[in-house]
Amino acid sequence: MTIISTRFPAPPGSVTRVLDMLAILRRGDPGEIEEAGIAYDVPRPWIPATCPADLREDVWGWCDDVAAWINHEYAWRPAQMIPPCWPHHAHIARELAVLAFLRWTAEASTGPEAVEDWHRYTFPMFCDRMTGRLGESKCRTGEHVQWPAESRYHSYIAAMANDDRQRAFHADTHRPNAPTPILAGRRG
Repeated sequence: MTIISTRFPAPPGSVTRVLDMLAILRRGDPGEIEEAGIAYDVPRPWIPATCPADLREDVWGWCDDVAAWINHEYAWRPAQMIPPCWPHHAHIARELAVLAFLRWTAEASTGPEAVEDWHRYTFPMFCDRMTGRLGESKCRTGEHVQWPAESRYHSYIAAMANDDRQRAFHADTHRPNAPTPILAGRRG
């Protein structure tokens, strides 16, 4: 028997528990929020950096399942595939988490419109951004390439470049003869 389409991977229980808490917060009923004992600083798992390590680990595992599902269900040409080195590309990892949650919520919808929006807008735009940012790198063919812009990033955060930016900010926000503060290579 040939299966035409497979189900979207469900998020792990830890993630659905957080989503349930966020749904309560979204409803905004103070009594329900208090009864559930929910703080307002609940992690947003579609932004993994807001999650504690154990939840983040579950989110990344789910994102890996989602990437495999997308690669099986949607990638016809190799260049369209999410590369196996996606965790080494922050721009893909961040967007993959959002893509996964948008698909999950679209599938939970009671009508087809959210899934259609995911197909029409969300997923193609994710693919366009991913392939555009990866460019012609070998990551698209399964051979990870270290960050090509790394040296330029380090030049940007270097003390001399930062001091120069701080002087420009100071010149823009102070009168012409105001003394320039001593710069320590960073904002503070």
